Amino acid sequence: MEDKTQKERLEQELRFLKESFEAEVISKEEYEKGKERIEKKLKDIKLAEKEQSGEDAKKEALEKQEETEETKYAGTEPKEEKKIKLRVIQDEAEEHEHLHVPIKVEAAEKIEETLPQKPVTEPIYEKKESKFFKYAVVFIVLILVAFFSYSFLKDKGTEKTTGGAKFMALCNSDEDCRQEGKEGFCINPATQNANCEFKAAKSNIVVLNDRKNCFNCDTQRVLGILENWFGAISIKEIDYNTEKGRELAEKFDANVLPVYILDENITKKPSFEQFKQAIVRKDNSYILSEDAAGSAFYFKRDNLPNKLDLFVIPDDKSSISAEKNLKEFLEAFKEAKFEKHTPGDKLTKELGIKSFPAFLVNGRVKFSGVQSAGTIKENFCKLNNLPACETTLSKNLI
Repeated sequence: MEDKTQKERLEQELRFLKESFEAEVISKEEYEKGKERIEKKLKDIKLAEKEQSGEDAKKEALEKQEETEETKYAGTEPKEEKKIKLRVIQDEAEEHEHLHVPIKVEAAEKIEETLPQKPVTEPIYEKKESKFFKYAVVFIVLILVAFFSYSFLKDKGTEKTTGGAKFMALCNSDEDCRQEGKEGFCINPATQNANCEFKAAKSNIVVLNDRKNCFNCDTQRVLGILENWFGAISIKEIDYNTEKGRELAEKFDANVLPVYILDENITKKPSFEQFKQAIVRKDNSYILSEDAAGSAFYFKRDNLPNKLDLFVIPDDKSSISAEKNLKEFLEAFKEAKFEKHTPGDKLTKELGIKSFPAFLVNGRVKFSGVQSAGTIKENFCKLNNLPACETTLSKNLI
């Protein structure tokens, strides 16, 4: 049953992993690595089930063999006893014959009667079973004594007297009200009306963001994924341009926004183990990794007006498609300063870009994927004001 529960949990983790990859929360490399780990665990569970089935079959065969041997042993013992008796009578007869003293049948019967009877030896397995039974009884008695002693000591503090009658409160504090994935509250503690109420436990998430200077810093998609992972969440967004915002950015050594800060209680969530590879611990808090967060605003970098960078993988199908759609934009925006980069370039490594193709506007704001010339123009013109921004470009992909 435990293997089955683990198997279902791993299959659920695989589904979540796939959803995160499709939503570009994690990179392809992380997805493949996580997928390989989960599939290996599933394979181990199947192998363990086969081995357990083989052991059960061997055990059943051994039990049948022991039953056969015990039956054979029990059936041969009376014959041995009979042989002993006959041998005693026969020896007596031979002795009297040697002395030429006649023996009567009655004497033989008396001899047989006076001979000490050899006690019948009980089968060994019966003694073993008797000994095992005694130990089992003693063990059960000890368990019952321990259980009732513990119950008595535990409940002694919760028993109250009202009008001479004793009662036991359902709960004395919030600690007595526990349910997985929920917060418990003890209402009217240590009274006859005591009762436990449960509410879905919320995870507290602080989002550090700069919506004023970043056109691609929407948080709705990532927060939806976090809620899917950890259940109900409580969200507080702080503007980087405030004093508190700058303090948080310095504390967590942030390089790109938005930053998703999760409190320590996130580790108590049942699903934490499944998604901890996307979370980084810092001090007593946890933050979502830059790759998982899909953060887009490199706020520490200088603003480079009219600059557009493209990050591609040579001979990659998506990258080739992105360059074809970009061609129309470059023909319209002659003033744009354009550069193309590959995975080994210095800027690619500096920014930690792992998803391709990707665009960077003015050296600060990133957006990813194959985009039409019209979408590239709209994003570029949100940070720049050139005459070509008034032109209309194709919204269709080539």
